[in-house]
Amino acid sequence: MPKPDVSAERKAQILAAASNIFLKKGFDAARMEEIAASAGLSIGGVYWYYKSKEEVILDLMDSITNTDLDDLHALLDAPGPVVERLKGYVRASVPPTEKLSPLFYDFYSLGGRDPRVRARLQEYFHAYRQVIAALLAQGVARGEFRPLDVERLAILFAALYEGMLEMAMLDPDNVQAVSELVNALDVLFLGLRP
Repeated sequence: MPKPDVSAERKAQILAAASNIFLKKGFDAARMEEIAASAGLSIGGVYWYYKSKEEVILDLMDSITNTDLDDLHALLDAPGPVVERLKGYVRASVPPTEKLSPLFYDFYSLGGRDPRVRARLQEYFHAYRQVIAALLAQGVARGEFRPLDVERLAILFAALYEGMLEMAMLDPDNVQAVSELVNALDVLFLGLRP
């Protein structure tokens, strides 16, 4: 009887361990041996799935961004006004994202030096803005918003989201990302009513 394929399970196990190690130490200081120990695997077991720490970083980034894009795509078919769907997205996505904020800023920093990381981040943000623009276009079509340039507004939404998370990471006692973002959306969309 053939052995069951546990590749997906092992990779998820390694990525979860890597995320914890990277959050504690950053990309540069983290070692593959630490990731293996945290995952409860041998170093050879980790290298079976990932040939380098860079491969782990790229796969972790893809895993996080693909999950976010899946959540955003689900909003396109969700019921309710666009503003409420976006507020729901903020309420659901910000708390787990805040915990991972140091990872995101390591990804962004690495993207400034590594063209592969930069290209993947650009693909992610392009797809992210496309979904937000499609949601905003739904709002225009339904009469929730006046006619507007949805692509430019999607960039503004992404900038608000990213900027608020950065401020909350750096000053968590004074910036509550969820409530600040919901308030910012209220102000923004008030000006977009027909």
